[in-house]
Amino acid sequence: MTPVLTRLMLALGAEMAEWATTSERLETVIGDVLEGRRLTPREIEAVQALDGLSQHLRQLSQLCGDLSNPPLSGETETDSRIRSAVQRLNLSGLGQRLGGDPNHQPATSGEAELW
Repeated sequence: MTPVLTRLMLALGAEMAEWATTSERLETVIGDVLEGRRLTPREIEAVQALDGLSQHLRQLSQLCGDLSNPPLSGETETDSRIRSAVQRLNLSGLGQRLGGDPNHQPATSGEAELW
């Protein structure tokens, strides 16, 4: 990977990690506000979507970090190295989607994607 692309991946990873932290703080505030309330299905779906956003930002930040690392001794910048970094993503289906798996079925609306 070129030095420019490495810097870009590191910057993207840091940016996504920062937004993940912001999203997690928002989750906490919303959780405090909703504590003790009986949520409607629509509200539950919205809270799950925010949680999913936080998780995806963390995972994408991790991917940028993995891809910005120099290859290990004897390793080259190959499709298999990149594929390996994508497969380390542990959210349901994220690695498959980014890896171009044509058989992947996305989570349905309101279904949380958990690791």
